Amino acid sequence: MRVVVLGAAGQLGRAVTRVLIERRHTVRAVARRVPAPALGGSVRLIIADARNKADICAALTGSDVVVNAIGAGTLCRNDVESATTAIAVAAAQEVHVEGYFAISAGMVALDWMLFKYVLRPLIFRHIFAEHRRVEEIVKESNLAWTIVRPSKLTNSSPRGYVASLQLQPRSFSTTRADVAAFIADEIDNRTYVRRAIFVASRNARSIGL
Repeated sequence: MRVVVLGAAGQLGRAVTRVLIERRHTVRAVARRVPAPALGGSVRLIIADARNKADICAALTGSDVVVNAIGAGTLCRNDVESATTAIAVAAAQEVHVEGYFAISAGMVALDWMLFKYVLRPLIFRHIFAEHRRVEEIVKESNLAWTIVRPSKLTNSSPRGYVASLQLQPRSFSTTRADVAAFIADEIDNRTYVRRAIFVASRNARSIGL
């Protein structure tokens, strides 16, 4: 498959790029600036502004799948994820890229009383709202999308993942390597087209959102 990874210089983007290269996909890695350290492997690096539709159309042309791993990296109010998602979705539709992977979070379906009435309004309200906006934009498209909803992301070693249509109890953390493995498996198998999927690492022990 010819796969474009947006946000390839970020932690999740690097993990996705690495796994796709290992599985011998043809990968275009899109980043705002030259990554340091370099991504390595046979990846083709494209420097582009994810808020510029012309840049993203050019990056996506001729590909089969786009993985949007762009993240704001902050809990402060911002529109990085939703704004770049709107551009990426529009570009993918314009250049006829069928497959689209969006990154959301398990918190969108979390109904714990502590989270719903204390943590979400006090700490997570902005990122929660961004995840919801991203999902709305993607779901309104005509793409063959998959929304990935991991629990708290970590850089721990891969442990294998559990993927489910329902939020799993006590699934508190997910390694980026496991999210990357799920995305690579889904690119190959296309089991969850037009579905939002909860992903968590097996035997996750540290509480997180």
